[in-house]
Amino acid sequence: MKKYLYISLISLLTGCASNQLATDSQDNSNYESNFADLALSTDAEFNALWKVQKRVDPGYTADAARNGLSGCVTVKFVVNRQGKAVAQQITDSFPFGVFDKTALEAIKQWRWQPTQSNPEKTPALTEVKFDYMVQGTKNKAPAEKH
Repeated sequence: MKKYLYISLISLLTGCASNQLATDSQDNSNYESNFADLALSTDAEFNALWKVQKRVDPGYTADAARNGLSGCVTVKFVVNRQGKAVAQQITDSFPFGVFDKTALEAIKQWRWQPTQSNPEKTPALTEVKFDYMVQGTKNKAPAEKH
């Protein structure tokens, strides 16, 4: 009897999970289609549409400081009609993964306001590079190459 109960429960949970996956992929495809026609803006193109209203510097992780690590993270994202960064994606990271979390946390707090030439609040795709440098770094040469 317990065997049938477990099988029923697993079937039910699997069914719920597959429905959730379908819903998530539908939401993502719809979400991505909203920005699919956006090309990465040059600085001039982006600055003609949006200006930074609130900028938050990323934190420097204690582990990276303790280990004397410098690095950088480039984040690509869309500024939506509300002036918020959405669809964030790490496009470059050195050392890999060390500063990613702090870069994403910072960019999520940034806010933009449309310029006078952007009354429609047209979304724009752009990227920001965060540099993390500390004196006496152990990886200065490779960090500067990025």
